[in-house]
Amino acid sequence: MPDEDQQNEAEFERLMHRLADGSLEKAEVEHLESLLLDQPERQTLYLEYMLLDSSLIELGEVSKTAPELTFGHPRRKHLVPFSIWALATCALLCLIAVAIFVSAGRDQQKHLAELKTTRSESSVLQSTERNTAQDTLSDARIVAGHRAVFRGMHSPTSIGNRLTFSENYMLQDGLVKIRFVSGAEVILSAPALFQVVHNEKLVVNLGKCSVYAPEGAEGFEVSTPTSDVIDLGTRFSVVVAEDGASKVAVVDGEAEVSSLSKPGKRTLLKGDTAYVGTDLHLMEGSQDTQSDDYVASIPDRLISYKTNQDILGRAVDLSSLSVQRAGIDHSYHADDFILPRVNHYRPGSNAFGIVPAHAPADEHNQFGLMNLKFASGFINPGGQNNLHEGGFILGRDGTPGMNLVFDQPVINSPGPDLVIFDAQSIAHSLEGDVFRLYPRSDHSDARPMTIRKYDIDGHSEDAQIMTGCRLTQLSTNYANDGTPLPIVARSQLVHQVPSRLFAIGIDLDDMKIPPGGSITGLFLQDAQDDADRIDPVVIVGLPPIQ
Repeated sequence: MPDEDQQNEAEFERLMHRLADGSLEKAEVEHLESLLLDQPERQTLYLEYMLLDSSLIELGEVSKTAPELTFGHPRRKHLVPFSIWALATCALLCLIAVAIFVSAGRDQQKHLAELKTTRSESSVLQSTERNTAQDTLSDARIVAGHRAVFRGMHSPTSIGNRLTFSENYMLQDGLVKIRFVSGAEVILSAPALFQVVHNEKLVVNLGKCSVYAPEGAEGFEVSTPTSDVIDLGTRFSVVVAEDGASKVAVVDGEAEVSSLSKPGKRTLLKGDTAYVGTDLHLMEGSQDTQSDDYVASIPDRLISYKTNQDILGRAVDLSSLSVQRAGIDHSYHADDFILPRVNHYRPGSNAFGIVPAHAPADEHNQFGLMNLKFASGFINPGGQNNLHEGGFILGRDGTPGMNLVFDQPVINSPGPDLVIFDAQSIAHSLEGDVFRLYPRSDHSDARPMTIRKYDIDGHSEDAQIMTGCRLTQLSTNYANDGTPLPIVARSQLVHQVPSRLFAIGIDLDDMKIPPGGSITGLFLQDAQDDADRIDPVVIVGLPPIQ
């Protein structure tokens, strides 16, 4: 027999043994088929093996296990008698195969049963976890905040979120207002450490809280490390020092105060104060216990803004604002805004404008009416370290900064009268850039103001990502109207570092404009307090409250 035939016979024998073991792989099955093609002797051997195997499988009550192989019907004239020894060997191999397959079948059934049980238990566990998570949420919600910054929190702290039972909330900066299911409202002032232990009880371990409990909310409780205060229909403040000592002052109505270590209670009426020191001794108010610790409301401010967005969910332009004015929420839309015109821009060391990422190649910023697009405008205006004194000089050699003239006067009403957006790179400060505003006004008492904090900054979940833009570096050449012209060859690169849109509501009261008074413009300067510069991409005036 030629060497190749010997090798094929040996390989056929090996594959038959592998078949008996029940471990043929796909490639081996294909090889076995090729060895059976036009080989009647091998086909006969395989069929007789299948016959024996089939009988044994039937006895063992297992499913068919031998792979289906495709080959032609054997030609009887070439058949060779199959030896008794070969049949015995095949039978033995079949018995081994059957044992393996029966065991494998049982193992598979066991595995499926275990998998089903595991999935069922996992489903129950997930359902339990969901229910548990739901059960850990209180009915107390954050309903307002003013420059609130929480530190190290596991739970969401945005406006509208429910607070989690027994979680330590650390308010690092600002104010936050919480409303309980009974209607009781609490304003906490930073720094404050507090927990909601049930739907009508707040634990304050540090900081100042002011409680307003309307009719129907009687029984609301504030607990401190040294005292318990139960509302009896009132307004009161509680101040907790780091050592746990607590001070209570009733502004209106009455409240019941007790020390944690003594059964004695004291009822406080309007104007009454109490103090519980670390010795847990309840005393009438100490010298520095003041009723003016009470905070009646969150200050007027910019609450939120809405934008039109691109396909990636990034802010393209401003669509509306929500502003608290005189304690009442007001909404303003694009048609309500008073827009300024830019007629002067002098940068610091780097002069830039921005245009949308997909704007025409030759698009650049020009003096004129500002729009509501965030990726549009002059950025990095210049400034100075100290407040500017005297008048402002406009033009290419004028005062560093940006001059704005409103199409109509902006009138001072309660709360914010202007809103300014700063495009802040995510690589820079979460606090935003410090800048100064100088009002253009006929009022002799008008004063500039320095903005150091934003209503919506990098700590806020409400600060949106700005749509893509290109930086247009500006040259030393100017158009006839004084607009600095770009270095066009440098304008084609899409800026890859995202920016978030910080925003601040400006109250003209802070620039000493009297109620009903107005401004006709602003001069804006960076405060030059660090290497970063403000990027004032959108500025709008708000109409007066009717």
